[in-house]
Amino acid sequence: MLFDKLNVLVTTKRNERVTLITVSLVVFIIQLLTLRLPVGIGEPYWIARELASGHGFIYPYPFDLIWMPTCYIPPLYVWFHAAIIMLGGGLIISQIIGLLFFHAANYFFYRFFRRITSPGIALAGFIALALYIPLWLLSQTPDPDGLNLLLIALTILFLDDTIRSQKRSIWIGLGILFGIQILVRPDVLMGIIFFGIWLLIYSGKERTKKNIGYSISIIIALVMVLPWTIRNYEVFNSFVLVSANSGFNFYMGNNPQATGEFHQRATTPESNAIDTARAHYFREHPSPVDRDSYLYHVGKDWIFDHPVDALKLWLKKFYFHWWQREEAGGSINASDWMVTGYKIASLFLLIFGFYGLSTLKSKSRKALLITLFLYSTAISVIFFTQSRHRAIKVDPYLVTLSIIGVDAVIKKIRTKNQE
Repeated sequence: MLFDKLNVLVTTKRNERVTLITVSLVVFIIQLLTLRLPVGIGEPYWIARELASGHGFIYPYPFDLIWMPTCYIPPLYVWFHAAIIMLGGGLIISQIIGLLFFHAANYFFYRFFRRITSPGIALAGFIALALYIPLWLLSQTPDPDGLNLLLIALTILFLDDTIRSQKRSIWIGLGILFGIQILVRPDVLMGIIFFGIWLLIYSGKERTKKNIGYSISIIIALVMVLPWTIRNYEVFNSFVLVSANSGFNFYMGNNPQATGEFHQRATTPESNAIDTARAHYFREHPSPVDRDSYLYHVGKDWIFDHPVDALKLWLKKFYFHWWQREEAGGSINASDWMVTGYKIASLFLLIFGFYGLSTLKSKSRKALLITLFLYSTAISVIFFTQSRHRAIKVDPYLVTLSIIGVDAVIKKIRTKNQE
């Protein structure tokens, strides 16, 4: 079979290195030749421009136009952008670095699958992921998607090591990864809970030792975040671990106008009343921390007042996360053929990817991937659906898992034919 023939390309470390570098280099050149300026530019870049200009870490809170000191956005990627700007770089440099993050992430996804499948299948997954256009488009935006992808790939590798290795350095490395991710995208705080439960179940007789190690990782992560937490307290006189935007995101996914995505439906008398009350509160409370807390409570109250509508909305968000959003591709002006192509690819990945997952022999690795998928789903259902939640945390694994699934199906068919 083709996958077995690919084994020859990675039989020695030298062959493997040459093959991986060649694939990445060819794809990277294609990416550079087809690179286009981003359709939308996220908040980190605009804050970075203000920071590089000496105006400080400022940004207007949603529903407002006044620029003020903010903790709405996590700081790390803002600092990254600011450094590029101060060194004379611009958006294109940020995009190119994002693509480099993408290729680095692909290598670590490959390393993970080398542990659980044949070299040929792992290489096939590496090539397929290198050609996976949705992640190209995500990684070349001036947002931390490429970096987030790399951090996820590394985190899963380190978590896998926690079960199989006695090295203390793993817990230190995992803590550093958690700390960086919290400063980039704090939704990993939910992931830390999910992964902690996974570790508790699969650490076996060494449960106490592993729990201590995991606790050390969390402490390291919090120590890394501490300087920014202190800054937030000094500026806003409130405890904000990293950023105050979860209330806004929670509200956008749970209110009378919520669609399950970022865009909102037409106003209703109830939503008009909420908007009026919000505008009055915002006039009285300029602090972004107070505003974010207020929006969280508005969203929570709506859920308790409309439990059936909230449940329907959560199911809709689950569907959007695993299948297709109504506004998919809108942020990059994707053409109809691209959206249709993604639907077909998505269907293939879901069918063969989950079949491939079911064939994995290692229970802990299978459970680790399921835990990651549950974590990504929870983020979409609790807040609102964005393509990146699945594209970054799920699709990179489904790509190679689907190849494992196809290989398993072909082997079953051949076995039956030989009987």
